[in-house]
Amino acid sequence: MVVFLLRRPGYIDMSIRSYSAMQPLPISVVGAGYWGRKVIREILSLAQTTRRVSLHSVVDNSPSTLEQCRKEFGSLKYRLNYGDLLSDSEASAVHICSPNPTHFEVASELLRSRKDVLVEKPLALRAREAYELVRLAETNRRVLSTGHVHRFNNGVTELKRVVDSGVLGDIYYLRLNWTGFLPPQKDRDVITDLGPHPFDICNNVLGEWPTKITCKGKGYRTRTSDEVAFITAEYLDGVVANIELSWLDRERRREVTVVGSDAVARLDCLDQRLVLRRSDSSDPVSVVQSNTLGDEILHFAECVEHNGGSEGYTNLADGWLGAGVVRLLETSKRSLCEERTVQVQPLESVEIFAGEQTQKGFRKLAT
Repeated sequence: MVVFLLRRPGYIDMSIRSYSAMQPLPISVVGAGYWGRKVIREILSLAQTTRRVSLHSVVDNSPSTLEQCRKEFGSLKYRLNYGDLLSDSEASAVHICSPNPTHFEVASELLRSRKDVLVEKPLALRAREAYELVRLAETNRRVLSTGHVHRFNNGVTELKRVVDSGVLGDIYYLRLNWTGFLPPQKDRDVITDLGPHPFDICNNVLGEWPTKITCKGKGYRTRTSDEVAFITAEYLDGVVANIELSWLDRERRREVTVVGSDAVARLDCLDQRLVLRRSDSSDPVSVVQSNTLGDEILHFAECVEHNGGSEGYTNLADGWLGAGVVRLLETSKRSLCEERTVQVQPLESVEIFAGEQTQKGFRKLAT
């Protein structure tokens, strides 16, 4: 057994190369499913409007998916195997949009090949795998970012400002609804798919991680995976966050409510609309809507640029954040399985077992 004591740095570790602000960062996209194509569109748009990034290549091991991309995006560099990127010196940064079970395998190989990586949430399926990616990034002095896109949601930023200002009074609890309708899913569960963003928003708004988690869930149309989950996260100061995750609700909601002693703040994360409600009034809070995905990609490019500079630069969605959220997902599943409240393992020390079996098997990338 090898034990690594991981300490979160205050900024990105300085490294070897830097990209000039005048030179676009070439980004390859691995996984051209629904979300992967959104990322491709965004990079192509940013390439025209900002010239800070460029699309190096698109990778998916489904020929039919790549053919769809050719019809939509035209002549680009298409590849069937992400392994082709490992020895390509021009493929310096990669945005991983492949299915969740492949994240660890793909990201670890790319980091070992000294590529800067942005991994869509969740960073991995297991906390130990996620922290291993953090270790690989630090060892190879590469940027590791996680696709916690609401770190770049101006509505969430303004909600945090409102909470920190004290206008709500004493914070009692949070309520988060992350719902929508999907047909029965194979090899997917609602906690892994929908849980990362609510947990991250809670941690961002409150500025702390929960200490206890209680989770109840059920699969109504299938016995192979949970389709709805109700999670209660408890924090040291007595604040509680209640999270509803559902693939059964016909209404698509991405909502956050913070209840305080003096007022209630309600945020619709989709349209970034924030309302402050008191006993005698309901007032909208001004929010300038942000392009969350575009801002996330540009922030990743800035992290890569500063990773070779002389000054530190804060990665707002770094691997530590992603790994911490995976830890909460893992704790939620344990609570569900054991039918009890579970203490969240502290961050200070993480055991990574050398040679331990990890999630393997690079499956079809299209989702």
